[in-house]
Amino acid sequence: MSFSVRLGVPEEKTIIHSLLQPYLDELCRFTGEIAEYKDEHGIFQYPYLDAYWQEKERFPYLLVADERIAGFALVRKDNDHWEIAEFFIKPKFRRRGLGEAATLVILKKHPGLWQISYNKHNKPGQHLWIKLAEKFTKDKVKTGELDVSHDFVSFSV
Repeated sequence: MSFSVRLGVPEEKTIIHSLLQPYLDELCRFTGEIAEYKDEHGIFQYPYLDAYWQEKERFPYLLVADERIAGFALVRKDNDHWEIAEFFIKPKFRRRGLGEAATLVILKKHPGLWQISYNKHNKPGQHLWIKLAEKFTKDKVKTGELDVSHDFVSFSV
């Protein structure tokens, strides 16, 4: 499988908005996640999406596998560290190494301190981010509690 990670252009914002629908729907299954972004028609309206094309320290990435859109990653700088604010791979592209490969490309594009949060009840997400942090850093991996529903992993690249 060939893959690439590329920066989304403004004309592709609707693609990421479409991908946010199943992604946010999946997240709502976990305790502590609220479907507050849904409008009166049941469509998720992610309030920060426009900012990824307006602010210089936000980056909307599209994940491409075999020349097809396979997912997205929303990356931002928050004070002294980078964050993968949102990360989604379509189910039919999962368990093929795309998540790991895409994460490595993204981390290399933004060297420095990273903090990635995840829902405490999302055990696959927790496992993925801790595993990747341990794999991609030479330093110590730090984990901790972000809030009542979320933990984080922090590491340097």
